[in-house]
Formats: sequence, structure tokens, C-alpha cells
Amino acid sequence: MKKHWKLRFTLSLLVPLGFNLFYSLPTHASETNIQTNVKVDAQSSKTITSTENQSALVTAQQVKDQQIDSQQLVNDTYQKIAENKDLNSVIYQDPVNARQQVNALPDTNTTSEQPFYGVPILIKGLGQAYKGYPNTNGLPYMEDNRYGYTKNFVAKLQKMGFVIVGETNYPELGLINVTDSNLYGPAHNPWDLTRNAGGSSGGAAASVAAGIVPLATGNDAGGSLRIPASWSGVIGLKPTQGIILGDSLTPSVVNFAETRRIDDTIKLFEGLLDPNRKSLLKEFPLKLQDLKIAYSLKSPVGSVVSVDAKAAVLNAVTFLRQQGFQVVEKDSPVDGVKLMRAYYLGALSDGTVANYLAQQKLHRNLQASDVTEHLVSPMTYALYEASKKAPKEIKQTYNNELALVAAQMKSFHEEYPIYLTPTTATVAPLNSDPAFLPADVAKILQMAKMPFDQQMDVIYNAWYHGLSKTPFTQLANLAGEPALSLPTYVNAQGLPLGIQLEGEKGSDLILLALGKLFEEKGKLIFLSDYQKLNNDTQPSEPQNEDAANISKVVVHNLGKKSVYEFQTASSKLNISDNISPKYVVKTSQQVNARKLQSTKEKQLPQTGSNNNDGLVLLGLALFSLSLTSVYQNKRKF
Repeated sequence: MKKHWKLRFTLSLLVPLGFNLFYSLPTHASETNIQTNVKVDAQSSKTITSTENQSALVTAQQVKDQQIDSQQLVNDTYQKIAENKDLNSVIYQDPVNARQQVNALPDTNTTSEQPFYGVPILIKGLGQAYKGYPNTNGLPYMEDNRYGYTKNFVAKLQKMGFVIVGETNYPELGLINVTDSNLYGPAHNPWDLTRNAGGSSGGAAASVAAGIVPLATGNDAGGSLRIPASWSGVIGLKPTQGIILGDSLTPSVVNFAETRRIDDTIKLFEGLLDPNRKSLLKEFPLKLQDLKIAYSLKSPVGSVVSVDAKAAVLNAVTFLRQQGFQVVEKDSPVDGVKLMRAYYLGALSDGTVANYLAQQKLHRNLQASDVTEHLVSPMTYALYEASKKAPKEIKQTYNNELALVAAQMKSFHEEYPIYLTPTTATVAPLNSDPAFLPADVAKILQMAKMPFDQQMDVIYNAWYHGLSKTPFTQLANLAGEPALSLPTYVNAQGLPLGIQLEGEKGSDLILLALGKLFEEKGKLIFLSDYQKLNNDTQPSEPQNEDAANISKVVVHNLGKKSVYEFQTASSKLNISDNISPKYVVKTSQQVNARKLQSTKEKQLPQTGSNNNDGLVLLGLALFSLSLTSVYQNKRKF
């Protein structure tokens, strides 16, 4: 079947939907304009309306309509950062530069190409260069280093109307699945401050989960957007490799964002899509339910998968079957252990980079004592030592594994276009749980004496403590495929956990269509929703629902029109069966009163069936996609 080459992905709702959550909480109830007594900046004369938990697109339209003020939005963002300081999610702020960006915004009459006009955004401190912002890689000896240029990805964000207000926290070199480093410390989880937000885009996920910003950018080379999305309860899309402006076509880092609304995610994807690579996008099926879905509850590396993670997937399986999808249990054909060993070969270059930077700043090579003196993480040193003894053929070994994985998944997707798994095998780890166990660190300190093969065994075993919690995400990276984490589950202890939908290369929009289905049916659970559960001591009366509660968007596919039609089930938070509303999630400010776990010693980096009530016509309109400019810039990773 011929592919469409020019696409424009636009989403319009004819009538706003209000689905009941657990106590008839409208999904978009927070998007009404409620006047609040907010102090305005001396240079900002407008009174701002509440934008708490509001879609970024809705906020931008209000700015364009001069209902709210962009500078006040920025001021309020900085206030929220201060109020949530114990999250440690934001590591750098620049109010002066943010004001300059606000002042440079074009007149509202010329903002048709700026869908996020005047909306504050946080960018990840790693790999998303913005001139003048810190460029440390999370290394203490690079603390004073700054970016001297702005990456095309970041410049495009500004072209879309965003106002950059700061950088978010991340682990050293982005190497681990939690956010903690010797330089910046841990990013705490807004659902429970004793736990980690996830990594490596943990600061971004925590900031979005806490409502500081509606979305925050991050990147993903092994799950770094999806893991924190699962553990912090937000939406995390890892796009197809090379489809985003500035990203390489070779499996490596992919840049995108943590979000709270599928509409925002769609529009952001549309704006960041490389115009020269539109052809990578797959055509839409005429009927979404024609997509056969495979699911797996098995860890690809043989680790334990928690009861909660399995329950999250099985709940999603039940929901999808109710919507008319064929869903079968089937594991991917890829050898997960072999894949991860190849993945670690690809990570050796990070050790080389860290040592190069040490030579520039410390005027010497890295050494084992740098681990005990907290200049580098154990894994950074381990990768450096192994990189020195790596045989020349490892590059070919790595490329061979990439080719094999890509071929295996291509064949798999011919029968199963969508692959459903847990995003993470567990809920978020405690901040007291080290990224690397002491026994493994002890072996790392002796790596200089080991042959290469033994070094790689030590690296695999040391990383396994963290990998066992998050073994599902790396497949999409090495296969170059898109994957979407959705926050669909909260366990009995009040901790979130996501499910992951992975598709063939170029199926990003199809995944987002599935995400939209989950969202429209009230299946996504965010921290504010869960807090609402605690505030509602009595179930409210069902809201008045009638035939007007319909959303309709059309899919134009190769000249044919398709409308996806689903029967709406009464919305209910997808929490574990034994949960009680008495299990409350505290705001970060409330949890601040709780004493955090502490230690006298310096820690190594941490790890961390219902009645049908309405009809929804869901669709996604695809037209020609036009982007006005292309930015060329050298990738750091």
C-alpha cells in the first residue's frame, strides 16, 4: 500500500469531554478559567487566571487572547519551583533570560506558527544545549562549564513559542535509571519524597508530575523518558530514532518530552518532527482495532516482574479487548541479555568522554580514587577502564546486534504491530537504594587489573541491580522504534506505574492515537487526580452526560476517510483492587514535613467492567505537515 508522504497531524475536539474518574472527577475540569488572587509582576499588568494542571495548548491560546499574561506565567513557574524545592527537580533558573524571551515574543496577531505561545518550559540539563546554561554532564569537575551555543532542538522549542525558564536534574552522563549524581543529588518523587523520580529525565518528570510546568523536555537512550514517566506518573514518548529534528538515524539518544496531555504531546511531536524525514511516518490503518497487539509480562533479562507491573498490563489488556482489539500474550523474539550486553558495549564511549573532560579540567586521567572521592560515579569509571582495553571488533559486534534486533522486531511487527509491556518492573525505588551494590563497586575499583571480557561481566552485573527494575525499555532504543509510556496504574501504597506501547518504526502517531483512546476513556492517572480522590470524602453524583459528550476527529488516509469509533466505559481510576481512598498522595509541600531518610555517609548515586455510558468518536486528522525552517547542529551524543 502506498505511503503518504506529506502529513499534518492535527487534533480537534468538537465538544470538550468530561469523563468521570473515581468520584466523577472531570478529566479536564481544571481547564476552566477560575480567577485567583495572584500578585502580578510590576511589569505585568494583567490578572492571571488559574492554569494549574492545564493543557499547554489551552494556556497558550489564553495568552494569545490576552486572557493571561506570559510574564506572570513565568513568575508563577519560578514560585512553584521554590514551593517544590525539596523535589530537587530543577538545577538551574535564569529569570532574566526568561524575561528577555517574553519580551521578544512576537505580536499575538502573528503567532499562528507558535502553538505554545508564551508557555514556560523546562529543558533537561543534559544534551539540550541552550547558550549560557550549564553544561556539566553531571560531573563535579565540570561544574563551571557553560554552553556556548543553542542546539537546534532547543531553538525550535522557542520558535514554537515556549519560554525556557531553567534546566532539570539528571544523573551523571545520563547513565542510570534514577536521577542522582555527585554534583546535583537526587530528584525526589512528588508522589513520595523518599523515592526517586526515575532517570535519566527525572527532573523533567518530577516537574511535570508536580504541576510546575505542563511539559518538560528530556531525552532517551535506554528508557530515560519512559522510566521516569512510569515512576512519576506522567506521559513519556520516545519517538522513532531520527525522526525528531537534530537526532541521528543511528540508534542513540532521542530528544522529546514528559507531558500530561496527549494533545500537547501530539502538537509537540508535530512541531519537532524533522521535515526532511516525514517519510519515516507509517500510514494510519483505516480501523485502529485492526492493529493486533501482543503483550508480555516476562522480563527480557530474567528478573522478577512485580505483581503491580503485571496487573497494570493485564488491566490494559482487558480495556483494549473491550474496545475491540485482538490482544494475545507473546514475548518479543529478542534475546534480552544479549541485547543488554551489546547495549553496554555502546556505552563505553561515555567513559571515554568523561576521561577526555577530566584531562581538560583535572589535567590527568580518571582513576579509581575518583569514585571514592565522589568525582565520578562507579559506572563512569568502569566504562572508562573497559574502553581502554576494548578490541577493535566491538564496533562491528555492536552494529551486528543492532541489525539483528531491527530485523527480529520488523518480523515481529508484521504480525503484531503493537507490543505492550510494563514500562517498569517495579514502582519507584527508595532514594536509599543505591544504584550499584557495594560488592559490585568493590569489583569496579579493581577493574584496571582485569581483562576486557571480565570487565564487561563486572559492568553487566553491576548494572543489573538497576536493570532488574527497568528491563523493558532498552529494546525500543536498540530497535530504533517509538514507545509510549502511559500512567494507567496506582498501587495500594499510592505509587504510580506505567504501561509501555511499542510500535514499528514510524508508528509514533499510531501510538499517540492509542494514548488518546486511554485518555478519552479516563484511564490516565496523574498526581492531581489522585489527590482529588483524597479530597473527595463522599462520592459525588454522576455528572450529567448526554449525546453532546462526543469528540470526533477524522483520519484522512490515502484519500479515504476513517472514523475511529469506540464505546465509552464509565471512567474509573485504574488503581489496584485493594486500594482505599485513605491511601493518600501528599503534595510535595505536605511531604516536606515528612522527615527524609538520611545517612551520615556520602551516598553513591541512588536508584532508584463497567456500564457503557456514552459514545466517543475518536479520530486523528492527517494532512500535509509543513515546517518553516530546519536547524542544523552538531549532536553531542
